[in-house]
Amino acid sequence: MGRLDPFSSYEQVLRLTSALTIPVEMHTHNDLGMATANALAGVKAGARSVNTTVNGLGERAGNAALEEVVMALQELYGIKLNIKVAKFWELSQLVTQAANYHPYLCKAVVGENTFSHESGIHTHGILANALTYEPFPPESVGRTRQLVIGKHSGTHLIIHLLRQEGVCVSAEQAQEILAIVRRRATQSKGGLSLTELVNISQTVGV
Repeated sequence: MGRLDPFSSYEQVLRLTSALTIPVEMHTHNDLGMATANALAGVKAGARSVNTTVNGLGERAGNAALEEVVMALQELYGIKLNIKVAKFWELSQLVTQAANYHPYLCKAVVGENTFSHESGIHTHGILANALTYEPFPPESVGRTRQLVIGKHSGTHLIIHLLRQEGVCVSAEQAQEILAIVRRRATQSKGGLSLTELVNISQTVGV
């Protein structure tokens, strides 16, 4: 169970689909973290369907996640299924509550941090072109983008967020504000709110 990689999955499924006249279905386990990749390899080799679970739930390490398989088929191979992907976040939350099991923060598509950006280089890239770090818009799966104000933030984010609040700052002022933001975020071990950022800007003579 879960011992195949995408290459061997493709080869084995291809042998089956070439020899059989009945549809082949993929059922993959995530013991080695390759359930989604193996499922996609099977589809590439001619499998007609894939067993999936919401949030990748299942015995041991779980199974191929519905949201991962569907979005990968759509974004990588242009295969659009009759599935309302905009409901993925809502569905994930429903299953999370029912199962009393939260997907890990970095879980693809539905993890809490999947569309959160904090580091300076990430937020700069996102503000310039969202495709830099996001393969699809968060709204397409029922999510929203989060720009985190924290110790890893950069001046581009500071300037951008303050401008949205009608506060214009120079590069020098943004650097001064950022130093305060990083100090407070380090002390609190968490991010700052937009209100806190605006209040900080007022302390540097903006």
